[in-house]
Amino acid sequence: MLKMKMNSSVMSYNPKSALKTILACTLSSVAFSSFAVEVAKDSIGLKREGGKSFVLYKVEPKQTLFSIVKRYGSSVAEFKAANPGVSESVQVGQTIKIPYKGVIATVPVTKPAPPVVTPAPTESVKMVSHVVESGQGLYAVATKYKVTMADLRKWNNLTSDQLTAGQVLIVDAREYERAKKAGDLPAKGEIVKVEDTNLGSGISNPKPTEPADTDTKTSSETSKTSSGYRKTIETGLAELIDVEDKSGKYLALHRSAPIGTLVNVKNSSNGQSIWVKVVGKMPDIGSDKVIIKLSPRAFEKLNPSDKRIRAEISYMTP
Repeated sequence: MLKMKMNSSVMSYNPKSALKTILACTLSSVAFSSFAVEVAKDSIGLKREGGKSFVLYKVEPKQTLFSIVKRYGSSVAEFKAANPGVSESVQVGQTIKIPYKGVIATVPVTKPAPPVVTPAPTESVKMVSHVVESGQGLYAVATKYKVTMADLRKWNNLTSDQLTAGQVLIVDAREYERAKKAGDLPAKGEIVKVEDTNLGSGISNPKPTEPADTDTKTSSETSKTSSGYRKTIETGLAELIDVEDKSGKYLALHRSAPIGTLVNVKNSSNGQSIWVKVVGKMPDIGSDKVIIKLSPRAFEKLNPSDKRIRAEISYMTP
């Protein structure tokens, strides 16, 4: 508030003095605001009187005057001097004025925790083509990329399931559509290869993978057990039934085993074996060295390298 000298008839006004007074009040207000930030949050503010600072405090339940003034570094005597006529028996909800002496219970300023930055998920690289490794068959490639052998045949214009090391195959439907539009598809029966010394010698003129049945001998042996059952052991080729199968069951087709027979099938190359259930008769067409046909799920469990594998089967019949 500006102070001006007045008499009964004339009011004197000095512009320079008034400006100084305004600046002083403004700076005092800024300092006072900064000072107010440090006051404990349970006070209701600050007040300046006669060049002194006071904390305005609202009494809470179970509080005494002594505990309140100590909270702000003051004393009962100083409180009484600043509040003449105010009883020491303060009441709940009463607002009192406490001298400020520079020692107050400030509430520490908690810095906000830095925001948690969640890294963007790394997108896996989707392969659209595959370079055939030595000894790798069409079934193994189809399994690796979760596509069907029929798709691989279509996308790559294959006329045979026999692959050669270094051969490049399209393994993605979108890449097939792109190559088809661009005219980049191989001609029917054409083998597209890459030259890569890491694939081993002879890549420029690779040797075709030998069919699984070129040197496979078939055999069948039946013996009678002590319990009166007949045990049959056969060796030959196990072949994938190359159809879509959503059942996920271990099923098989066999030429002579009765429907419902449980047959143990062992992959001769790795020793992996499973039990399958015969659900139908195997047709007579095809290679006579194939002794059993397996559902996709059953065939996959044998960890095959091609759609035909050398196998040994055994089963019991009455």
